[in-house]
Amino acid sequence: MRVVIRSRIGNAVLALLGVLYVVSATVTFIYYVVTNWGANGLTDYVLQTALIAAASGGVFFVLIAADNLKPLRRDSGEPSRSPRDRRTAAASAS
Repeated sequence: MRVVIRSRIGNAVLALLGVLYVVSATVTFIYYVVTNWGANGLTDYVLQTALIAAASGGVFFVLIAADNLKPLRRDSGEPSRSPRDRRTAAASAS
């Protein structure tokens, strides 16, 4: 699945939010497990699963932003030419 965000600022914000999600969910999960050690009920397990899902969503956000922020790679080794260069090359070829 590919999510396209064309704005560099938008991708940077998405990555920042992803990091924030990962850090906050991980810290909250660790705190939750430490304070409820041995006294977890069904509700606690559901909430811990939700924290793990939030951290996974944050990782997903970071991966999307990293993929969108990569420089575009061209398949050919030749750099693209501007329209002016193409007209000059066409004129010199005729």
